Amino acid sequence: MSRFACLYGLTVLFVASSASADDWPQWRGPNRDARSTETGLLSEWPAGGPSIAWHVENAGVGYSSVVVKDGRVITQGDLDGVEHIICFNEEDGSLLWAVQPEPVRDALAENIDQQFARYDQNADGLIDPIESLELGRHLSNESESGDDAEQTARRRADILFSALDDDGNQQLSFPEVPPSVAREFFERADQPDPDADVQRLAADRTAVAMQLDADGNGRITREECRRTLVEADFNRIDQRAQGERRGDGELTEQELTDFFTNQKPGRDGELTLKELTAYLQRDFPNRDGVLTRDDLTRIFGGYRNGQGDGPRGTPAIDGEFVYTEGGNGDVTCLKADSGETVWHVNLASDLGGGRPGWGYSESPLVIDNYLIVTPGGNNGTLAALDKPTGEVAWRTTELNQAAHYSSPISAYVAGERQVIQFARESVFGVSLEDGRALWSYSGSANGTANCSTPVIDGDYILSASAYGTGGGLVKVSGTATEQQARELYFEKALQNHHGGMVKVGDYVYGTGSNTLICMHFETGEIAWQDRAAGKGSLVYADGHLYCLGERNQVALVEANPEEYVEKGRFEIPSTGRPSWAHPAVANGRFYIRDQNRLTAYDVSAE
Repeated sequence: MSRFACLYGLTVLFVASSASADDWPQWRGPNRDARSTETGLLSEWPAGGPSIAWHVENAGVGYSSVVVKDGRVITQGDLDGVEHIICFNEEDGSLLWAVQPEPVRDALAENIDQQFARYDQNADGLIDPIESLELGRHLSNESESGDDAEQTARRRADILFSALDDDGNQQLSFPEVPPSVAREFFERADQPDPDADVQRLAADRTAVAMQLDADGNGRITREECRRTLVEADFNRIDQRAQGERRGDGELTEQELTDFFTNQKPGRDGELTLKELTAYLQRDFPNRDGVLTRDDLTRIFGGYRNGQGDGPRGTPAIDGEFVYTEGGNGDVTCLKADSGETVWHVNLASDLGGGRPGWGYSESPLVIDNYLIVTPGGNNGTLAALDKPTGEVAWRTTELNQAAHYSSPISAYVAGERQVIQFARESVFGVSLEDGRALWSYSGSANGTANCSTPVIDGDYILSASAYGTGGGLVKVSGTATEQQARELYFEKALQNHHGGMVKVGDYVYGTGSNTLICMHFETGEIAWQDRAAGKGSLVYADGHLYCLGERNQVALVEANPEEYVEKGRFEIPSTGRPSWAHPAVANGRFYIRDQNRLTAYDVSAE
């Protein structure tokens, strides 16, 4: 008999052990379904929202939500650019501890040593504006601020000109600028002249570029233009013949002239000291281009992304331990009372996974003696790690989809205890016992980002995604060795992006593109839609939906399938980023974490 058989009959499994009914110990709450069992909460909010129990500004940069258990509130965030796990006192918000996992800390220190050994060519303990150019634009401009924006920009421009202006003509041409920053300089700093003779400028630039034709055959190969701006634009310049997918690998004068005329009209391809100074002052005010060890620590200290830096996943508290997953795939077990590292693995380097384009974003699942994570890739989409040691217990060798942004959940489905996850290509179920593939459904998957955790009720599973897709309900049936997922309906309006869905009674609530939707779970019939707080995330507690819109609106809404009834609304200050961290309700408190800010609102009616 399976060692899991004694638990047969449960529908959705309680996966974080020994938590009180009012704690919020993991992603989406006690049962991982965005529902709190708490009662005695405010049924209506006063103007301006509920009172604030405490507020802190040191929750770190990132999108991780919070978990609450045993008097601790734990989240993840970048502190001064370095990814930390952070623990606050539940009573007053005081900081209990903030740590880097020890192996991550040591690897970061080694990386900084290597960067300085490579780029600090004069060994003065600083990477100066010339040395930092090799790091690339985004890194060289992460330096500490100077005192005066104009003077800082002028000093930096003077240094760059003195080192790069080889012919001393007080202008920088593209052959003089390192390729790591050439595109940025000439796309942004070289401003077009509206009165310029476009054809003449294009011809002049072509003549300069043709100097790269080392063998004089009238064509420039990729090798001849190596480490110049021409190489950076090579594929755009190299015109394709009709019916061809790519050019011939050589650039002619005509191709260059056409490119400079049509793609860079009015740009002379040269930078004056004035242009460069204005560019640095405008786009990188007070950045002196000098990098210290602290600067590099901030640069390499965590996950970086144009949609927002920092960790995305929410921790899980289980007994005396907390489990976390960072944006770069660092999975760590720590002691909950101190933050001391127990074990650490990396989903990419240790488990052969592939980090998705917007970073590892799942919240790991604690179930029995396992920690379930999603490395993705050819070694198996899912991995079950031994909870005490981090060793791999099983991989889903039959499934090798890429990881996306959803978080797994466990339930009994069609008589089998399963882990259900939404990866790049489909929602699927695997056996909790050994990772054996059971069923899959691709109708709700899109090719961009599948984020929302599925909603499960018995053998019925609802999954949804955005980007023009929608949501579908399937019924899973079959035996322990062969199962199928049959689609019962599909509703395109249910384009649930990242904010999740919650089932209350016979109805499910979640946001579509811009509205809060109430939909009958079994039939897909939409009962009502309302703009409410806008697209965002939500949780349920004591008869109400706590809605957090990504544009900073917060609303209390009755979980009422008859009509939309709003019972309070307020707005949180903008941090300049969308409010993507999901809220939590625990022990009479309503938690909203938005980047560095974490606020605990008192929503108890007693």
